[in-house]
Amino acid sequence: MVLKFAANLNFLFTECSSIAERIYMARSAGFRAVEIPFPRCEESQVLEAKKQTGVEIALINIAFDSDRHKFGDASIPGEQELFKKHLRDTINIAKQLHCPKIHIMSGLMEDQSFEKHFSTYQDNLKYAVKELERNELVGLIEPINNYSVPSYFMNNYDTAREILNNLNKKHLRLMLDIFHLQQICGNVTHILAELKDLIGHIQIAQVPNRHEPDVIGELNFEYIFALFEKANYNDWIGCEYKPKTTTIEGLKWLQKYGHQL
Repeated sequence: MVLKFAANLNFLFTECSSIAERIYMARSAGFRAVEIPFPRCEESQVLEAKKQTGVEIALINIAFDSDRHKFGDASIPGEQELFKKHLRDTINIAKQLHCPKIHIMSGLMEDQSFEKHFSTYQDNLKYAVKELERNELVGLIEPINNYSVPSYFMNNYDTAREILNNLNKKHLRLMLDIFHLQQICGNVTHILAELKDLIGHIQIAQVPNRHEPDVIGELNFEYIFALFEKANYNDWIGCEYKPKTTTIEGLKWLQKYGHQL
């Protein structure tokens, strides 16, 4: 089967400062889809870039208003109304962009107990599922390793699996980032097989330095790409890595592994 790759614009084409400019650059490089952060203050420019390029917006991160919430607020006790506002704002732009998936970020654990964060997170996700279903969208939750983002609440697959099994799995799915998976628990082959029915999106980067898949590191991406094919994963794979040199120079890994944009 043919794997499909999307450019994550938090990490690729950062030679340009605006999201809209990165969309044009991604299309010029051959990408047919991108993943984007919430385009605060440049919504119209991003809509125009999508229109002009025909690029698919495969995923959008949930909105945030300040650095305190740049990793989300879905699990933060006392911020439920702010979470709902951010979700509404993101659903609104996602629908305009015809973007099917929203990454719902949990936020950092602060001075509250795990139990309070878990209860808040679960309640907020229950609310989110209803809104996502009503708008025919899919929410994604992603375990993120504590080396990259210390104190991130959603930091393991057991909690993610528990929540997903308790909620509407059609409109709330797992974002499985191989970079985070390797650092949280490893065992990529078996974890992929165990979580196959929960996965709604996949992202990639080499471990430990988050560079291109063909950079020397812990992971064998020739083998991992074969796992994706074996699992019949046919949706976009987000390239969420930091180019070791430049974005364009780094794209040589596609040819090396026999893939194309």
